[in-house]
Amino acid sequence: MDPRALRGLLAAAVVTASLPALADPSSPACELPASESDPLSDRAGILAQYERLPQACLREIFSACSTAASMSLLDFSSAAVCSFGYEALLKQGFGGNFRALMAWWQAQRGQTLQ
Repeated sequence: MDPRALRGLLAAAVVTASLPALADPSSPACELPASESDPLSDRAGILAQYERLPQACLREIFSACSTAASMSLLDFSSAAVCSFGYEALLKQGFGGNFRALMAWWQAQRGQTLQ
């Protein structure tokens, strides 16, 4: 998938997920961390930024990445965004429980296939 298309898909997912957050001024907005830096140079810092995103945003990133990866091989930058989103969701949303994350993902996929 073209990197610009994936970024557009991710941006659309984040905007969709952020609509409830924008209605509530006390909620942080869904905004992907800046990607100018090399993800390998400051992995911990970038991951910390992703972990501050609302769980709804992380779920949207995960779902968008799953869809994109099922269609084509992701480029390095897109794969990095997906990896950080996955790690942050695993930690923040599922307390590190991989099986719980997979159960949620399978349920989501089942809903979209029906």
